[in-house]
Amino acid sequence: MAGQDFGQTLWELRHHKGLTQEAISRELHISRQVYSHYENGRRSPDAVTASRIADFHHIPLQKLVKGLRPEEIPKPDEQQEFVMLYDSLNPEDQESIRGYIEYLHAKIDQESPE
Repeated sequence: MAGQDFGQTLWELRHHKGLTQEAISRELHISRQVYSHYENGRRSPDAVTASRIADFHHIPLQKLVKGLRPEEIPKPDEQQEFVMLYDSLNPEDQESIRGYIEYLHAKIDQESPE
């Protein structure tokens, strides 16, 4: 894999989604340090991990390896973006979000005519 080009592509994809290395490495089931090595060009992922990274970003593996032009970086849909942000929170904050969603649903149920 093209070390620096590949790493730059990973960095751009991650930043475009507004994710930390910790959040994305958790999604990929690898350590943050390993992911950092990929971004910095110090290591290259094996084929399985590279495929998981491409799948995570919804891009073909070949595009990931060769690099993307800025206009080729996929835009995350709102639901996917929400889930990724939610997953990056600690359990206490996730519980707060769930509580707020339940509050909103209860409010909607109270306001809707029977």
